[in-house]
Amino acid sequence: MDVELRDIHKRFGLVRANDGISLHVPAGTIQGILGENGAGKSTLMKILSGYQPADRGRIMLNGRHVHVRSPADAIRAGVGMLHQDPMDFPPLTVLEDSLIGVTSTGPRFTLRRREALATLGGLAEEFGFSLDPHREIRSLTVGERQQLELLRLLGQGAGVLILDEPTT
Repeated sequence: MDVELRDIHKRFGLVRANDGISLHVPAGTIQGILGENGAGKSTLMKILSGYQPADRGRIMLNGRHVHVRSPADAIRAGVGMLHQDPMDFPPLTVLEDSLIGVTSTGPRFTLRRREALATLGGLAEEFGFSLDPHREIRSLTVGERQQLELLRLLGQGAGVLILDEPTT
């Protein structure tokens, strides 16, 4: 999916976190955004993934202007964000956690456990992950928790993955 951010602005009081940022990421590429702490990198990614509204600017996906006002809007548009700290629910199992945020119209996961189990297993195999769907989240390593979050985003139809400091 082709991603373009045009003239993105975001202020927090007197602080300009993003001041006219434009960025193009062609489909099928891997891009990194580097900068000092406080440079606005995470703010820009939160805008694209619906966690933070822009004050001004446009988000274009495959040449089409999209309104991303929430993470649900972003997922529907095909954009998902893997956070620095996994956003999972430790009391749940891998399978139960993979269903968080799934609707009956979701592209790959379903609300039916048997089908969800098959989808989760298929995605895990496709990406070389080995996650026991019945294992509790609290027993997973941080890396396994990130794998689970990636599978959840892919299962919800994300064609663009934003990784916020995935190695920390």
